[in-house]
Amino acid sequence: MFRVLQSGYRFVHREPLCIDRTELPFYVFVYYRTEAEAELGGKFVPAQGSWILFPPGKPHRYRSAALPYENDWVHFTVDRGGDFFRDLGIPLGVPVPAPDPSPVDRALLGLQSLQGTRGRWTDTLASSYLACLFHELCRLSAHSGAQSPDHRYHRELFRLRTDLFRKPSAGTTVESLACQVGLSGSYLQALYKAEFGVSIGEDIIRGRLERAKYLLTSSETPVSAVAEASGYRCEAHFMRQFKRMTGMTPGEYRRRTRV
Repeated sequence: MFRVLQSGYRFVHREPLCIDRTELPFYVFVYYRTEAEAELGGKFVPAQGSWILFPPGKPHRYRSAALPYENDWVHFTVDRGGDFFRDLGIPLGVPVPAPDPSPVDRALLGLQSLQGTRGRWTDTLASSYLACLFHELCRLSAHSGAQSPDHRYHRELFRLRTDLFRKPSAGTTVESLACQVGLSGSYLQALYKAEFGVSIGEDIIRGRLERAKYLLTSSETPVSAVAEASGYRCEAHFMRQFKRMTGMTPGEYRRRTRV
């Protein structure tokens, strides 16, 4: 069973951050939402759009690479953690790409909703959120990166996908994205699907809707402004697409996720 010690969701640092810790007696999970670097093999490597699970007793070092810096983190213990993570195939202490932050959003929002409560099922719910998070991250990593990281366009495709989820914008098309990496639209689509197992169009929509869900859940931003901030030029189109994909209107989603 997982035992959550503390957590932070979309934690924003406006001053440079440099973490250098050794021999902590618990696991540390970090998801790097913005530009950051983590130490790997004695040198710092880019970590934006990736997560790292640091095991107990091992040093971990990372730092912000731009400001403001934003990340998510959880400190926890878990019974027979070594067996659990080994069975899932989850690596320890190394960055794992996860441009789609939705599993992290779901788990961390769940943990945040439990803060300050001490109900009969609080600990069980918190444990379930973390167990689901790692199972989902394992599933996603198994279906992404089908091509070798040494693939010629791997870095460009990874950056492109990270941006689709990090900053969805209006007017994003396959053609405009293809121009960014100097490829034809059809070739980009083929590479993208082979690399990540989903189409560019699917990720454009998912990135916009995940941003909308976050704004609806965490703020009082009017629906019209949520639509614009999520990359929709037409509020009516946003309303139709949101309901088709979630089964709820944005207003219904906001009310249900705040209960």
